Amino acid sequence: MTHVLPIEERHLAAVGEFLHHNLAQRISAQAWIASLTHRWAASQPNFGMQLCDGDKLVGVFCAIYSDQQIDGKPERFCNPHSWCVLDAYRSSGLSLVLQLLRQRDYHFTMFTPNPKVAKVFLGLRFRMLDDRLFYMPNLPSLRPQSGGHFLECEPQQIAGRLEGVALAEFNAHRSIPWLNFVAFGREGDACLAIFKRERWKRMACAWIMHLSDPGALQRHGGLLRHHLLTHGGMPVSRIEGRFVASAPALAYRTRRTQPKLVSSRTLGDAQVRDVYSELMTLDL
Repeated sequence: MTHVLPIEERHLAAVGEFLHHNLAQRISAQAWIASLTHRWAASQPNFGMQLCDGDKLVGVFCAIYSDQQIDGKPERFCNPHSWCVLDAYRSSGLSLVLQLLRQRDYHFTMFTPNPKVAKVFLGLRFRMLDDRLFYMPNLPSLRPQSGGHFLECEPQQIAGRLEGVALAEFNAHRSIPWLNFVAFGREGDACLAIFKRERWKRMACAWIMHLSDPGALQRHGGLLRHHLLTHGGMPVSRIEGRFVASAPALAYRTRRTQPKLVSSRTLGDAQVRDVYSELMTLDL
């Protein structure tokens, strides 16, 4: 007889091995465990849910919890991901989902479901997030840091330039080795950018995963794009439409193919960010 239990800290070793062998072998068991153990919430009710047949682990549905400041208000998030159930137990797999979603007073986000899984969650009153995607050229500037502008890429200098929510976001993610960070802007108007290197149409590309201020690209985007080109060797960047106040100049417009979902009664798409999620904690 199968039963669902919360994943507690004492279960993480078994969960990591299960995901390594049954979901993604390129991610080590230790990396799976590390992805779940960032302490981003004052209250950590579990690390997701597990499906057991007696003492045998046959399925998991992981979750990352975080407390975030959204427009000056504290909000509680649950980010479910990595739903994996052995084939013989697929008929019981939905019980993991329902048990996790019964938790009250959370905004739920899903950023990496495959299309079939996305359909399941759309049936559970999730909605698709804005899928606009922009590829923009990283252009050089003759005077990138004139007029009191700055761009910092060393951890101590970044921390010294940021404050409030942006500083909290940087401190929460700065230990993750595959993420890159810059602080840019002017005194009293600093923004945090988090990005990863990828390739697009055979070109090195900066995947801008997060901007702490959606208007920063309009005001100070030349700083960031100059840096990504001249110091990072990346002639192009991609960013989602929900992260910017308006479409970047000269951007190629397309649509994101990876489904991203949210279940929230109060938050709009622009208030749902990719920080504090498996997109950050796993090198996907």
